[in-house]
Amino acid sequence: MYETQNGQCAICGTTEPGGRWNRFAVDHDHETGVVRGLLCNNCNTALGLFQDSFSILHLAANYLDKHNGKSYSL
Repeated sequence: MYETQNGQCAICGTTEPGGRWNRFAVDHDHETGVVRGLLCNNCNTALGLFQDSFSILHLAANYLDKHNGKSYSL
């Protein structure tokens, strides 16, 4: 799988896995157990925090698109 992905994260394409062990995580579907690919620590953590939910991830993408890099003072 590592060779198939050219030593890169399946989401962001980094070649630096990061994390405590500096190894790519073997990502899998938590319902079926089917392996999906190798992910860097950041992408693997993000998917976990988004609960592997396309709906939540889509909402986050819409949020970023809405704000399009704009920052607001509090």
